[in-house]
Amino acid sequence: MGPNHNIGLSGYAKFRGRWKWLVLFVGFPLLEVWLIMKLKTSMGWPLTLWLILMTGVIGGSLAHRQGFTTIQKMQFEMAHGRMPAATLVDGLFIFAAGLLLITPGMITDAIGFCLLIPTLRAFFRKRLVAQFKRQFRASNVMSGTQSSSESDDVIDV
Repeated sequence: MGPNHNIGLSGYAKFRGRWKWLVLFVGFPLLEVWLIMKLKTSMGWPLTLWLILMTGVIGGSLAHRQGFTTIQKMQFEMAHGRMPAATLVDGLFIFAAGLLLITPGMITDAIGFCLLIPTLRAFFRKRLVAQFKRQFRASNVMSGTQSSSESDDVIDV
């Protein structure tokens, strides 16, 4: 037997984390192609291509406009001494929406358009921030460290 005859739990954990990437980069594009073929069958190639091109053009234009507005909002907040954390996350979502909208496919377009709707973006922002907080707390617990707000000892250098 070779050196990898017994993968053990660490090998299983590595594979378990990688299957998500496999689904993202192989399964998802296959689903997009399948959906485009279904649309081609029901609407024909010209209308399907037109739909793909128009969602890209309209979505890219909307993302560009919202991105520009978000940059102006960030500059305004920083000029007034506020940290534009929520606006930065919105900018990240708008950038992702633009990438999704210029990618051919109906599912990516639907997700991209959802990220351009401010109320949905706020919902996703809250969930993302909550996820980061949970991961940060979990990493602090696992490493045995405390955040500065939990520590009584302060050392100024």
